[in-house]
Amino acid sequence: MKLPGLPKFELNLVNVLNVAGAAAIIYLVVILGQTITKNYTLNKQVSDLQEQITQLQDQKDTLAYNIEYYKTKSYQEREARAKLGLQMPDETVVILPAPKVAPTPVPESPTTAIKKKSNFAQWVDFLSGKS
Repeated sequence: MKLPGLPKFELNLVNVLNVAGAAAIIYLVVILGQTITKNYTLNKQVSDLQEQITQLQDQKDTLAYNIEYYKTKSYQEREARAKLGLQMPDETVVILPAPKVAPTPVPESPTTAIKKKSNFAQWVDFLSGKS
């Protein structure tokens, strides 16, 4: 029994090669996609690691600079004065008393005077042009 509208399929060498070729192409496309994805993730990791290397190098340079600074005579003298209260042999230390600050009275501003008036009085002043 032959069904109308359906193509007749014959199993021959050309059809088998076409199906095998299509399967091989699909397989290669899948492998290519996986390779591209793997390369992208590896490149992302490499760029992240290079950024970390740069940051660590900057930190290393800063620490090396700080070490050299801490070895200087001026830093050691400054810290001895600040933390230990030491002084040079020919120096005289003068301790000044802290100035006493008296609280200054705040003068009454015009805006606070207006706020003390009642609402009605403020309207009267506004409408009469006194404000």
